[in-house]
Amino acid sequence: MLNLVPEIAEEYVTLKHSENIFHDALTEVQKGETHFHVTDPKGQVPDYNLEYIENMMMFPEQVRGLITKMTNGGAVYGRYLYYDETDIDNICLDFLKQFKKIEMEVVDEYSIGVTRIALEHTDIPVYFTDDRIKWFIGETNSLHIVDSLPEEPDKDTLRVIAGAFEMGYTKRDWHRVGSVAAFQNLFFWQAFTGGKKGPFKYIEVIMSQITGIGGLLSQISIVTHAGEPRGLQTFLRPGCTRYSEELLGKYFHINPKPADATEDNTLVLSDLYSVFSTSWYANQYPSNFDESILDEGFAAEMREYADAILGGRRVLGVLARGTDYVTLNLGGDRRHATPDQMISAIQDWMEEGKYDKIFLATEDKDNLDKIRAAFPGKVMAISQERHTVSEMQKKNSSIIYEFEQKLNTGKAYSDALEDTTVNYFYALYILARCDAFLCSGQCNGWDTVRALNGGKFEKARKLMVTFEGDPAVEKFKEIRPITAGMFARGAYPVGKAFFMTYRFDLRDKVDSDAIKSAWEKTLKVYPYLTYAVETRGGKLVFLENKLPFVIKETAEITEPFSRSGNFHTVTFCYMANTLWIYADHVPFDGTGFMHVLETFFYHYYCDADNHEYDVPEGVFTEKDGVVEGQEEDAYLMANPIDPKEVMGKMLGGKIFVAKETVQDDIFAQKENCRGYCISVPSGEMMKYTKSVKGSPMSVLSVLFAKAMERENPENKLPISMMTPISIRKVMGNENSLLHQVVHAYYEFKTDELSESDDETLNTKYRAFLKGYTGEENIRMLCGVYRGICEGYAKAFAAGALDNIILEQRSHMNGSFGVSYLGTLRTGDYGDKIRMTAFHAMQEKGIMLQTTEVGDHFYIDWYQGFPGERYAAAMRDLMLEAGMKNVTIERVE
Repeated sequence: MLNLVPEIAEEYVTLKHSENIFHDALTEVQKGETHFHVTDPKGQVPDYNLEYIENMMMFPEQVRGLITKMTNGGAVYGRYLYYDETDIDNICLDFLKQFKKIEMEVVDEYSIGVTRIALEHTDIPVYFTDDRIKWFIGETNSLHIVDSLPEEPDKDTLRVIAGAFEMGYTKRDWHRVGSVAAFQNLFFWQAFTGGKKGPFKYIEVIMSQITGIGGLLSQISIVTHAGEPRGLQTFLRPGCTRYSEELLGKYFHINPKPADATEDNTLVLSDLYSVFSTSWYANQYPSNFDESILDEGFAAEMREYADAILGGRRVLGVLARGTDYVTLNLGGDRRHATPDQMISAIQDWMEEGKYDKIFLATEDKDNLDKIRAAFPGKVMAISQERHTVSEMQKKNSSIIYEFEQKLNTGKAYSDALEDTTVNYFYALYILARCDAFLCSGQCNGWDTVRALNGGKFEKARKLMVTFEGDPAVEKFKEIRPITAGMFARGAYPVGKAFFMTYRFDLRDKVDSDAIKSAWEKTLKVYPYLTYAVETRGGKLVFLENKLPFVIKETAEITEPFSRSGNFHTVTFCYMANTLWIYADHVPFDGTGFMHVLETFFYHYYCDADNHEYDVPEGVFTEKDGVVEGQEEDAYLMANPIDPKEVMGKMLGGKIFVAKETVQDDIFAQKENCRGYCISVPSGEMMKYTKSVKGSPMSVLSVLFAKAMERENPENKLPISMMTPISIRKVMGNENSLLHQVVHAYYEFKTDELSESDDETLNTKYRAFLKGYTGEENIRMLCGVYRGICEGYAKAFAAGALDNIILEQRSHMNGSFGVSYLGTLRTGDYGDKIRMTAFHAMQEKGIMLQTTEVGDHFYIDWYQGFPGERYAAAMRDLMLEAGMKNVTIERVE
């Protein structure tokens, strides 16, 4: 695609503006050019720049790799180096005709192309906010330039946006798509014509070796029905699949290649098959075949077997995919429900439908074992060889086709493939004969079973946990979409918890009754804490949650996430004198959760000690009732800003990277992570702080940077320090619990660290921080962070956020960060609490989270690699600075 860009590379081709500018540029692209400067000889259009990018390159590398694997080297977007707007027979106008309005958020080659087709061949009005569209399309009554577009388009509106992720197919909803997808849904036939205009008579389908038998039959059915309105007949290229012609002929009826099929009269769907299958047009023709596709003898055998299995009973059919649907880490509707999630849905259906039995089809042994255990005596399944995710991982296989090839070769592989094919189809056939059908997610089995059933199911459902959430919370009342928390959700894979761990070593044994009563009182002050975080309609939302909180005696981590935490965002674990509190990082940041901890510990010690302590100043209690502003999001007080406009300017040059943080793993392995607690009396810390005219934040940052320099004397690169900064004071929402931080990056030059005194270093750092936290800058950053959150929300809705996260993380080395949360206001009971750990999941770098509790500062040190040399160096520097009672301890 050709994009309009403000700047281009030094080497570019100059072109003349005309109606055919994009075709002229694409001609040069075929010669290897990618950057163009365009001038208008008539002087009616200002000079502009075009940059070419391959359509598939709009996906991050991680996503492209997954698509390549799933399509066996294919693509989901064509290149369209040549297309013909006048070849109307090979343009799918029906895609546009379903809409009454088109709204364009972007001006690029494809949005312009779609607009031209809409204006010339339909009466649909088109709306832009960018008047550059007038450079390419003249005045017309159907083209409108407006100041803004509605936040949410009407149901009969096509909204075209920038980017590749929104392609429609993932959610089977083409009302909001990227410009490349909108264009492709018009021009996809031309991806296969190769410039030929026909007439065409046939469609030849070439399936990859990884395509299973269900996919093969379903896709042949789809193409057959989709080709019929154009008078096209479909056939499968002989020998293109892993199934021999002998095997296919033995069990199925598949059209042979016609004798008169030639290169000129045949459209070939090969490596671009996914371009066709993901189009709006193809999805108007779902898989639809009956038993006539089966060999008569094979169908008779299955019919007899199904009669014996079902035996006239009411049976719920369940298809639970696992194995490579797990190992491939698929997103969107291809992420299948887990066995636990399936069990919740099955329980509801069994109770509502009064079914006698469950017929379970699964290739995953773990799925079978878990579901069978949940419904003793109820589950029937075909006896067949099944595999597990762990078995596949041991063989380093991410798709079942690879795994099967590693288990068998030659005739043994052919025999095993035939057994698997027969068993698979027996299972699907019996599912089609059940009274109702529940499927774990999108797969070809879902299409095949419904096709064979012919619409006779009492009810049928495909779970879509990525967009609909866990079936266990389907009846929970939705409160609102998550806004600020999307920033934290974009930091860790969405299928995992991203949580903060607090460890408190108390003077006395933990009182579990006091935890429960104190938490109940805290919830009356902060009801926001009761919400569940889940997916609903493709959005991450808060839900009303009436389930009990997890409070249990154990030293094992209990994640505040989905089922493990009863869908709550906070869990409590305790053992002897130690209390662990785990808090989901999506709804809270460290500063917000400090408010919660202050309220909790006040009530805890009042109840545990049976004594009414004085309330620390600024701490809210049960008597205050619900605190106002606890859900106020300051990011929303600013207009969104594209983060690309700002983030590039914020990033500096090369910085120091500790060799320990350079790892192959995207995230640090938990077993390699280390936690330390450096504690120092408050008096000693503040005395030194005042002596260098610093603040706790500046002192911590300077000492940490000096520790890194001391342990890496050969380093000459700047040491970059990241600091999360609460925006609450500037933005006026100091009671907010939400994720309300921005991040500052400060670079310590090594010569300054070695040559400047501590007062100079602290003074310079504080000057930087003062400027960074000025109101104008904070308000601007709120707009940037709002833009980031909204971008993540869109990626989440498209099922693509995981892949973006993994792509970003794959290029990141460990960083260094210092966070100062201030004083945990505790009053007279503060000396009973030691805050010995606070961190947020395993990272490759080092993060210091510092809090003053009682009469001590607790510097909770967490790093993603073994070794204590950096923490020890920090301690030594504090001792040298006159803090005589510094202690360091290893904590988990």
